Amino acid sequence: MTHESPHDKAADAVHEGRPVEAQYVRGGRGGVRILTLLVVSLAAVAILLLGMWFVSQGGFAATNANDGDQAVDAQAFKGDAATPPTADAPTTAAGEPTSPPAGEAPNVNAPAVAPPAEAEAQPH
Repeated sequence: MTHESPHDKAADAVHEGRPVEAQYVRGGRGGVRILTLLVVSLAAVAILLLGMWFVSQGGFAATNANDGDQAVDAQAFKGDAATPPTADAPTTAAGEPTSPPAGEAPNVNAPAVAPPAEAEAQPH
């Protein structure tokens, strides 16, 4: 008595022109071997990603040298906390926004740039 493989049974059915049973033409086999392969592959990927993360941690930590622990960072907030900041738009004496007619309010957002000294010294 010889043992026929699933391929032989499916091939015989095809050659004889009869339908092939589904159990003989399924694409993959289940079982412990396949599950073991999947678990081992998943563990290998996890170890690889963790290794890459540990290797790159030093580089990511060095990208932001200004991390807020320095005295320079705190100096931006020194000053009188009771005095409100100057307005960057026209306001009333009470601090409410106002819309003066065009040309009457100074441009408070314009940069304060002095004319170049060389232009004043040259004769016209």
